[in-house]
Amino acid sequence: MRHVVLVGATHGIGLALAHAYAERSWRVGIVGRSAPRVQERVGEIRESYPGCLVTGGVLDVTRRAAVTPALERVLVDLGQMDLLVYCAGVMEEGRMGSARMLDVNLLGAVDVLEWAAAHLVDVGSGRLAAIGSVAGDRGRRGNPVYGASKAGLHTYLEALRHRLHPDGIGVSTIKPGWVRTRMLGEVPSVPPSVSASRAAELILKKLDRGRDEFYVPAWWWIVSEILRTLPGPLYKRVAPS
Repeated sequence: MRHVVLVGATHGIGLALAHAYAERSWRVGIVGRSAPRVQERVGEIRESYPGCLVTGGVLDVTRRAAVTPALERVLVDLGQMDLLVYCAGVMEEGRMGSARMLDVNLLGAVDVLEWAAAHLVDVGSGRLAAIGSVAGDRGRRGNPVYGASKAGLHTYLEALRHRLHPDGIGVSTIKPGWVRTRMLGEVPSVPPSVSASRAAELILKKLDRGRDEFYVPAWWWIVSEILRTLPGPLYKRVAPS
């Protein structure tokens, strides 16, 4: 029996991952900011996968003091943890939105992953993962703070991977392109977008293989590699939104 904790799993890719792991008969811990929504999602998955152990936890990742007690309660209900995936993320506009993006996408991720890292080191095995973004690979014209928050997350995950390697703990950086969630909004589907359920399917396969870093879908690696190698003067002209 395997056990997964999904932080930020009441919608989007996180919720799709919860369904995918429940279908595999994993024991699933769903963590979200809204208590009613968490309970709704837990009930939904229990109904869809009878006999699967699903538990919920309430956590606002911007409240640092709440991280440890909230996740420890989930762990008590779940029994143990083999994998934690940080799925929480926001993309907003304006000064307040910028602060919130840094709090949720980067600082909250660090707090949660540091807690999980300490637990898995004590256990002696397991994997951590977090959802970054292709927007973090190189500065873009649109919403620079969002890109910066994801770039910071990518760098932190790489450093954490190196730190935990001697302890036998894996760390995966997940870089989705355009996935049809509420965050995508009205962005046109060019390049083609994928559904959250399809993204979750691809993520599961890569995590099963213990991949350190990967794109969802995989062809986004080609797009990002081209953008990364463009000279600065040219990139200024073609930088995506």
